Amino acid sequence: MNTTSMDAYRYFFPAGWVMAVWGVLLWILFPWNLVTYPGLHHPEIMSGGFFLCFVAGFLMTAAPKFTASFGPTKNEQRASLVLIGLLFASLIPGSKTFFYFTVTALFVFLITYMARRFLNRKNNPPDSFLFVGVGLGAGLVGSLTLLLGQFVNVPSELYQLARTFFLQAYVLCLVMGVGSRLIPALLGWAPLPTESSKYTPQIKLYSALAVAFLGSFVLEVLVQPLSGQILRALVMSFIVFKFWKLHHLPQRRAFQSWWLWGSAWMLLLGQWGTVAFLDFRVHLLHVILVSGLGLMTFMIATRVTLSHGKHDMIWEKNSKGLFLGALLMGFAGLTRLSAGFAPHIYQSHLVYAAYTWILGLIVWGWLFLPKMIRVKA
Repeated sequence: MNTTSMDAYRYFFPAGWVMAVWGVLLWILFPWNLVTYPGLHHPEIMSGGFFLCFVAGFLMTAAPKFTASFGPTKNEQRASLVLIGLLFASLIPGSKTFFYFTVTALFVFLITYMARRFLNRKNNPPDSFLFVGVGLGAGLVGSLTLLLGQFVNVPSELYQLARTFFLQAYVLCLVMGVGSRLIPALLGWAPLPTESSKYTPQIKLYSALAVAFLGSFVLEVLVQPLSGQILRALVMSFIVFKFWKLHHLPQRRAFQSWWLWGSAWMLLLGQWGTVAFLDFRVHLLHVILVSGLGLMTFMIATRVTLSHGKHDMIWEKNSKGLFLGALLMGFAGLTRLSAGFAPHIYQSHLVYAAYTWILGLIVWGWLFLPKMIRVKA
């Protein structure tokens, strides 16, 4: 089979980093009247740009190893670069039709890529990866419905469910699935994916958890918001305590492990916060997405970059730059939360949060983006 040795993270992660900067930079440019109101574009850029690029880079790099199958073919690599180009191009005219079309195409591409590895597998992926299939399916349904909504009248409740699938459900499902295998390993409580371990089939348990987790979004939008939030918090709590061992301090004494552990707590506390303070849901959602998922994304990307690039792992252990970058990213979500409690200075706190996030990304990028370009043999 015509394959290439260039791992997908090397082009998807830098693209995601740029999207993560641009999606938040809009809030800094807005007070200067340089862009339209960012609330119209910011969520889509972060979900369909930042998160989806990192998801693609991780899955396309990890799936061949988890399934003992083949890496990206040259045609798949070319398709990836075309999709990245289209994703950036879709931001220039601000056309949501073009954007949703590109994101939908990227979901189709990822699902096809994953299916080919699964069908040609020599090893079965972890049972928790059932969440990966559910997440990609939710993302495809969400983006496709939003795309159709540009041409036909989609019922309001269905449209809102599609937005929830696209902006929240797909990436949270992926984190629940991948995290259940990867996070305990990175915290030191389980063997690394490259190490052999005893395996206990739990496909039925993960199936029930995945149905309940995705169902929580349906319940939130179509039935009763608080009930959906409670169900999601319960499923999330079960997963992070049973599989991630979050109630234990990290066994690995590394900055990356500690910040990964902290981001997981922000994810959980933010979710329970939406249960306790439903009226502040939008603000608490930024704790989940920024201090939780955003920070977690970059901590996992740190390991992927160092490990697959064969760089010195000391960078994730005691790098002061990594510590500072992670601190700024985590603090950005809390700064954004404070905006909800101070309406009289709401706009200024959005700008403070944006500066904090971007500074964190600049520090992280200065350390790790060059390592994606230059890998060791």
